[in-house]
Amino acid sequence: MELVKKIYQSIEKVNLKAVKGYDLENQSPFYRYVIFGTGQKRQSDALIGYLKEELKGAYQIRGIEGKSSNWLLIDCGDVIVHVFNSEERE
Repeated sequence: MELVKKIYQSIEKVNLKAVKGYDLENQSPFYRYVIFGTGQKRQSDALIGYLKEELKGAYQIRGIEGKSSNWLLIDCGDVIVHVFNSEERE
């Protein structure tokens, strides 16, 4: 899936740790893929910028939740990205 590839490219740029992705195509009616990663606020903010740039055109970010907390959710339509700080993820 091209969208997942673009998201992983952006994640690599910000060096999130413990990145895990799960294909939920036949398990969820809301999204096809979910990605979890661990990072700091600066990395989360940078990821949003990279995703906006990377997804320009065919894809878009539908929503962002938790920008001022220890957990960030980025809704990219068929793919949901969760970024936790290390304490929250534990």
